[in-house]
Amino acid sequence: MSDQPQGRAARLDRALRDLLTQAPELEAAAVVSYDGLAMASALPSGMDEDRVAAMSAALLSLGEKAAQGLGRGDLSQVYVEGETGTVFLVSCEEEAVLVAVAAAGAKAGLMLFEVRRASSAVAEVLRVAPPAPAVTVDEDAMAEAEAAYAAHKAARAGADPAAADAADAAAQPAATPPTQVVVPVAQASSLAPSPVGTTYHPDTPLEPTPSLTLAAWMSTPQAESSRS
Repeated sequence: MSDQPQGRAARLDRALRDLLTQAPELEAAAVVSYDGLAMASALPSGMDEDRVAAMSAALLSLGEKAAQGLGRGDLSQVYVEGETGTVFLVSCEEEAVLVAVAAAGAKAGLMLFEVRRASSAVAEVLRVAPPAPAVTVDEDAMAEAEAAYAAHKAARAGADPAAADAADAAAQPAATPPTQVVVPVAQASSLAPSPVGTTYHPDTPLEPTPSLTLAAWMSTPQAESSRS
């Protein structure tokens, strides 16, 4: 486990301990995600963390549906009062939900004030972006690369510049020569003429241009007799 999640969990636990210290009437507290997962808790031995998280998520879902169905907007808190105590669920600025369980006879207004203040501290902890991962540098590999580069510069400085350029050129991959297609005159004369400027694929037989046709005509015996 990385250091950042451990530090965040420790800060959440500290926020819950501060809440229970400021409000002794609170018997339990927990930070729960919106999908019902416990992120941190300070519960007595008789309370199960997963059960508290699941019930809190169910209460939040029902409260959100009621608030939206009655046109009250987004849900900010849920307040449940029973015979032996009170349950507070306060939103931590869309990051999570703070659940607090108060004993019977606790002042609801004071408890709600403390829970809201603790929810702000929890939201601040959850908003902290994780630090960028540290980049480790292999010092030995870096020193070896720098030494090789320095040796290359020294060798190039002491050598003939023309020879160094030739060595660098030899290290580069050779360029592929262009494909040349040679068409015999006799074969060119047997093909129909094509428009000037047409581009052909190397695998396709070339059709004669006017210059090729003229060369073929001049090479025939008839052309030789007419010129004489």
